[in-house]
Amino acid sequence: MLPIRHGDVLLGFLWVIVGDRELTDAEREAITRGGAEVANNLWGRLREVDERRARVNALLARAFTGEDVATDLASALRWPPSGAYAVAVSAGGDEIAERLRRRRGAADFTWLTQDDRVVILARDPAPSLATELATAGATGGLCTFTALAGTHEALRHAELAALCARADRALGPIATWGKLGSWGLVAELWVGAGRPLPVSPLLTLTTHRRGDQLFEALTAFLDAGGDVAAAAKALHLHRASLYRRIQRIEEATGLDFSRGDDVLTAHLGLRLLRLYEARS
Repeated sequence: MLPIRHGDVLLGFLWVIVGDRELTDAEREAITRGGAEVANNLWGRLREVDERRARVNALLARAFTGEDVATDLASALRWPPSGAYAVAVSAGGDEIAERLRRRRGAADFTWLTQDDRVVILARDPAPSLATELATAGATGGLCTFTALAGTHEALRHAELAALCARADRALGPIATWGKLGSWGLVAELWVGAGRPLPVSPLLTLTTHRRGDQLFEALTAFLDAGGDVAAAAKALHLHRASLYRRIQRIEEATGLDFSRGDDVLTAHLGLRLLRLYEARS
């Protein structure tokens, strides 16, 4: 057994199966030279991989901030400038990408860790990518796009989707931009306004002694389109109990849910409050 080393770095072992006779000195020297060549080749490949990875990481960081590096990024990744792509952002670090790599293939995605999050760029994403990410332990947002030049905008949308996922768990561990319904529009407008604390009649419920209960009732009522029977069924409540809670909400907020504008005010106010709570 011959250790394969480059300097002080152990790269592996070369196993030599000896026959009936002992090796000659010349054969031993030849094996040693061969081991040195193997070590040099392995080290060169590892260094090439590290250098390429460093170059890709630098280009990803620039692309994520909006720099026009699409051509260089495509060249470094050996991907076409246009095609089917997706960018995902998740809490966590390299461990998310490593788990995903074991499930997919190392050639069809790359990633960059930034502080307490990881951003993943995937080529030819399967429809199951969101599920694969969730299985890998990811929580955040996903956005598909068609050209590497649009990476920055896609990342912005993935970040908005991640915000929506934190605000409403029903959107899933990985929320997909374009499948958020009105959540996406509300989130984009709120972020564009500077993420302010919403001015809403619902703020009075945040200090109500039964605030959690009333917010739960209001959410079910609005999600059911004002259908009290459907909302009560979803909450496993008697309709009379839900009616009383809705009445308490109207009394506390001054809203009247028989008026369409007040229903819209409540729906927008509720979503803005959830986004504000999920902002960090």
